[in-house]
Amino acid sequence: MRRRQSVDHLFSDQSIHEYRREQETELKDEIKELSNDELQDSTDLLTLIFTSRYTPSPIQLNDYDLEQAGEVEKEIPRGQGLPGLNQRGRSTKTYQRIRVKLPFHGDRDLLQINPSSSKLNKPRYNELNRNEIVYYVDYTIGNKDAEQVQVEIQSEVDEWVDKVAWFVEQLEDDIAEMEEQLRRTARRSIEERREIVDTNHAVMAELGVDTGDTAEPGYVVPEKKREIELPSPAANSDDEVLQDRTFIEVLDLLDDLGRDLERSATPVRGLDEESLRDIFLMGINSHYSGFATGETFNRGGKTDILLRYDNENLFIAECKFWDGPSVYADAVHQLLNNLTVRDSHAALLIFSRRQDFGTVEDRIREATMDHKRYVSEVSEIADHGVYRLESESGHPVRVAVKAFDVRE
Repeated sequence: MRRRQSVDHLFSDQSIHEYRREQETELKDEIKELSNDELQDSTDLLTLIFTSRYTPSPIQLNDYDLEQAGEVEKEIPRGQGLPGLNQRGRSTKTYQRIRVKLPFHGDRDLLQINPSSSKLNKPRYNELNRNEIVYYVDYTIGNKDAEQVQVEIQSEVDEWVDKVAWFVEQLEDDIAEMEEQLRRTARRSIEERREIVDTNHAVMAELGVDTGDTAEPGYVVPEKKREIELPSPAANSDDEVLQDRTFIEVLDLLDDLGRDLERSATPVRGLDEESLRDIFLMGINSHYSGFATGETFNRGGKTDILLRYDNENLFIAECKFWDGPSVYADAVHQLLNNLTVRDSHAALLIFSRRQDFGTVEDRIREATMDHKRYVSEVSEIADHGVYRLESESGHPVRVAVKAFDVRE
């Protein structure tokens, strides 16, 4: 874990434009190396994979903590009095120190990227750890009462936290634009690479040269934009927000994406949970015109995928790696805890790296039916593993459980 003890500034090492160019260059270089076998994945899937791989997830700030950090002796500039002398004969003053610890989630390196909308006065920091920014507030008491000191400390803390949050917000906007640009670049580069490989394959075939490829030239699965249908205004308040037909369309889409991932010759097996989530998120957005968001607050906490339309939550999903029944039960609880009384359709996307995938599927089914919130199976929605569960508020929710084999 890297620790920075000297005072430095956040968001000051590299511009977002330079960072984006570097990511774009690496993306194009990797696509140029795709083989004919790897190009068997659809252009849509390859675009999602490469966009997800090279688009960073935005920084998420959490609530800060304060802790007493003792006393510190600091040198005083010339002309500001002589409270005391250190061993070198320089003026010093003793301060009380508070350590401000601001936890965050995301790539630490992003905190050194300067967003396109910026300020000259960047926020300072004293330590930058793997998931925490540390800033020191030094103060003296003198003739001030406790309330005055508290107000001064809180004012400095709030000003610093607000400044960090402002830069993070600007960077989030830049990342959203970067994602769109990388998506366009990835699709164009994949199509160009596919054309080169297919042309070379055809030339070699005409010459009777064995290229060693095990597959036919690559194929493209066209995008299909889908319309979202809400219940009619005449429906009463007990009706489900999302019609089952649309729910099934979303589940079909998830199945298509999952099967493509399982068959993929592209090295996606090593992707982490967040990157796999992003692939499904972008896949949903490509079919539902960008209405889905990731890491979005909803009732009890953040949900991995949220499809919202016309101010209604239509579909919510959580993504987890399979790590046994107890961890799975926690994932079910997390999903249900994040639902509001209006949320009626959801899904759990479970990724497994176990060799015995068939056994994992059986254990997921057993763990679902053993969960304290389990009510029954939804037999009218065939082929999608949908269960009727009870949310934390007691209302029924239809939850599809999808398991995907992503072993390396």
